[in-house]
Amino acid sequence: MAKRPLTPQRTARAAKAPAGRAAVRHYSLYLPAGVHEALREAAFHERVKIHDIIMQGIDMALKKRGYPSMDELKAQSAASGGRRAPRKPAR
Repeated sequence: MAKRPLTPQRTARAAKAPAGRAAVRHYSLYLPAGVHEALREAAFHERVKIHDIIMQGIDMALKKRGYPSMDELKAQSAASGGRRAPRKPAR
């Protein structure tokens, strides 16, 4: 299916995006109620957001699989304009 051409309204909306947001992707998570409650409680006690705990877990999962850290991937993405896929390091 072909992409729609950018209309003036869509172009203006894209131009108003805050700097650095272009490389961010949005995903939704469906969590069992008990998992959500545990995350909510941990976030409360640590005085952080649930998002922060989830991002820590994603960083750990990437490192476990041999990918660069999230900070390194962000730097690579920023340097390349957000167009480069992460590369797994050679073993």
